[in-house]
Amino acid sequence: MRASSDHGPPSAKRIVAGIPDLFFASKLSGAAKRLGIAVQLATSRSALLEGARSGPDLVVADLDAAAVDAVGVARELHAEPPQARPRMIAFGSHVHAERLAAARSAGYDNVLTKAQMASRIPEILASL
Repeated sequence: MRASSDHGPPSAKRIVAGIPDLFFASKLSGAAKRLGIAVQLATSRSALLEGARSGPDLVVADLDAAAVDAVGVARELHAEPPQARPRMIAFGSHVHAERLAAARSAGYDNVLTKAQMASRIPEILASL
């Protein structure tokens, strides 16, 4: 199951977000819209993997969302040639240190706590 929300012109920067939490997804989408960045929401593992392989500028995944299997997706993408992999950021609850460590090991470029991600959304989007 995949929900999609596209903002901006077709040539705009594009993010694939494995974030089933609607509050957090809205926060990211709203900030992206203000910058003209398109956001494709992926609420399942297959949608996140498909979106990540479609050539986005950034993949953002919620480690606390079991349905998107963020660590498994990163491992699968990391097995592909480096030029085929998008920039990837994962975030999760600070109390789940093992998930954060697993995401680092799986190949995410940045791994943040949920609070860090929330506060750094404008900075991350501006860097695209």
